[in-house]
Formats: sequence, C-alpha cells, structure tokens
Amino acid sequence: MPEYRISVDQLRPGVFIRLEKTGWFEHPFLFSNFKIKDADQIALIKGLGITHVTCIPEKSDVLPSTPDRPGATAPLSGKAAPREVIDHLWAIKKERTRRLKQKKERIAVCEKRFNSCVKTFNDILKGVVAGQAEAAVAAADFVARLTEYFLDDRESILHLMNVVDRGESTYSHPMNVAVLSLIVGKEARLSEAEMTALGLGALFHDIGKERLPKKLLKKRGERTRPEQELLERHPEHGATLLAGIDIFPREAARVVAQHHERMDGSGFPEGLSSGEIDRLARMVAIADAYDNHCNRADPMESLTPYLALSYMFGQQKHLFDVELLALFIRCLGVYPPGTVVELSNGDVGMVMAVNPQNQLNPSVMLYDPDVPKKEALIVDLTDEPDLRVEKSIRLAQLTPEMLQYLSPRTRITYYVEPGV
Repeated sequence: MPEYRISVDQLRPGVFIRLEKTGWFEHPFLFSNFKIKDADQIALIKGLGITHVTCIPEKSDVLPSTPDRPGATAPLSGKAAPREVIDHLWAIKKERTRRLKQKKERIAVCEKRFNSCVKTFNDILKGVVAGQAEAAVAAADFVARLTEYFLDDRESILHLMNVVDRGESTYSHPMNVAVLSLIVGKEARLSEAEMTALGLGALFHDIGKERLPKKLLKKRGERTRPEQELLERHPEHGATLLAGIDIFPREAARVVAQHHERMDGSGFPEGLSSGEIDRLARMVAIADAYDNHCNRADPMESLTPYLALSYMFGQQKHLFDVELLALFIRCLGVYPPGTVVELSNGDVGMVMAVNPQNQLNPSVMLYDPDVPKKEALIVDLTDEPDLRVEKSIRLAQLTPEMLQYLSPRTRITYYVEPGV
C-alpha cells in the first residue's frame, strides 16, 4: 500500500508517520519518521500546530482511523502541559546536538592526525626502501606514535574516515592494515615488543612490490601466469629488503614474508599452512584481506565492511586463523564503520562507530536531504530503544544523492578514537 496523507485526527498508536515539509531543525523530535507510541505523542504533535502528516502503511502496526471515525487523542497524562513537554523535547534535542558536535570535533582531530601520519609514512617508506638504518628507527617510533594516537583508550572505538586524498591512497592501505592489526594485537594482549613487530610488519607488508615493475602493479584485468608468479614473490622480496637493515626486527620481516600464506596451505610464496605461519603474520593477513575487500580499485566493486566480514567468515574462514578472525570481527563490530544501513524507521545512514559493549547498536550518520551534510545527524542507537539496524545496503542500491551525502568511501581508513 502506498504512502498517503492523513489528518492528525486520524492518528492512533502504531501508525508510522513522516512529518510533512518540516525540516529537522523545525520540530523537537529526533527523527522526522517515527511510529506513534501513545495518545500523549498525538497530543504533542497537535500542540506543535501540525494538522497533517504522511502515513507509511508498510511500517505501521495499524492503519489510521478513517476521517469520519477519528482515533484516540486523549489529553496528555500527568501534570505536564503540552508546551512544557515540547520545551523538554527541545532541551533533549539541543543536548543531543551538543554531544554530536563534540563527536564530530573528535573525529576531525583524528582525521587530521591520520592524514599527517600518512604523509610521514611516505617519507619513512622511501628511507626503508633505500636501506637506511635511521629510517628503520623512525619506523619504530612511528608505530609507537600510531599506538599513542589511535589505541591509547580503554574504550577504543573504531571510526570511519573517508577523506584520504586519492593521491595518497597508496600509503593509506599500509596505514589501514597497520591500525587494524594493532587494534587486534591490543585486544590479544600482545607485549610491547610484539606490538612493535606487528606494526612494522603491517606497515611494510607490501614493501616488496617496490622491487616489481610499476607496469605490472598498475595492470588491470587478468594477469598472465608469469606475471602472477612474479607478483607472488613480493613477500620474499620485502623480507629480503628488510633483512638487509641490521636493526630491523626479524619478527617484523617474518610478518612481511608470510602475510600471504594461508592456513590451508593455498597461500604464497612458500605454501605454508597452519602452525607453520607466524601468529603476527596471521593477524596481518586478516587485516590485509579485509582492507582489500573494502578498497578495490573501483569503489563500486568494493564490499561494504559488513559484507567484507560476512564474506571472510562465511566463504574464506578456511584461509585464516579462525580464533583471530573472530577476534577481528569482535573488534570491528557486527556492523563495522563504513557500513551503509537502513534503520527500522526507514532512514538510511552510514555506521560511524561501534559500541564494544553493544555491537548491534552502533553510531550512525543519517542521510537527510533537509539537513546540510556538514551538520548531518549522528545517532547513537544505544540511546534509541525504539530504533535498530534493519539491514545492510550495498553501495549500488544508493541513489547518487545518498552516495554524495554519505560519501561512504573513496578509500576507507580506520582509526581508534582517543579518549576525551
């Protein structure tokens, strides 16, 4: 049944409505779409001077009353007058807006730090490729900085940033893999030395590609068998390059050598399996595969984070350490940052942060054409008991307007929000 316009006199509990021609800043409700809870809410809508709303039958528990048989519109219970209730709702909305502003400010700080780290890593990478010992020292310090900036918080919360410049995307991948690996390493309670080796191995896992022809790396489409064999030697080239720097940790070089090995023996370059693969390399293998699923050359072919995890656990579980994969999923949440979702009220949004204590209720940035993108509402679903994630949405299902507004990715990067 299609949507249709009704008088507020036809409202009754259970009817799902959308407020008409009313911007988000023009009413005290958190959402413009919601299900009527009780007669008090109906009286509140009338108190706002609203005379008509749009009924959405497919989301309603009951249909509106017919025009000749108005629904229940009992007066507000208790002593509060409608004006007092409206003022109270406005106060709640104002406080929510203040909290959202703080969250966005924290995101902006992390964004600035991340982009700064990407630029720094570019310089370090050049030095390591050149075999400079001082670059190896700088790399270790860099890993410590990543840990300080993005992991030093007891309630570490993953966030999505989608602002990495295309020109820097080459360096955002190793940064993504490093941060994701360190998040899992922290959860696995690794020692400081292990965290350093893990971070270094993740940062330089693809350094061996610096020894390969650029034409091969840029090739799109199917490679010839000789080309594929050459590409599959990059872990070996990388480990050899790092082994040539005396002060570079051997454990990190081992991660580089083994990050494409798979638990069932189907990986490369040595075809190692199960216990033959270093544990740190297993962590990096998961982070590397996940980021590659999320950040393909053509963004429209990329999997959403939710679908990437679903695919890895459902179709590729035999390739990875199952315990570490489960830990990885637990760190990122059921709906990882970057996942586009539809909520139970019909709104569409992008997951911005996960709640480690309640992974089914992430923070979601909502698409609302009536709200400027820079002021887009971020809703913490833990604060909204009547709202839940209904399903994950593929990017191809979004309208161009939604894609532009939410900007789910050019590239996806991840970071941990520092404490406030």
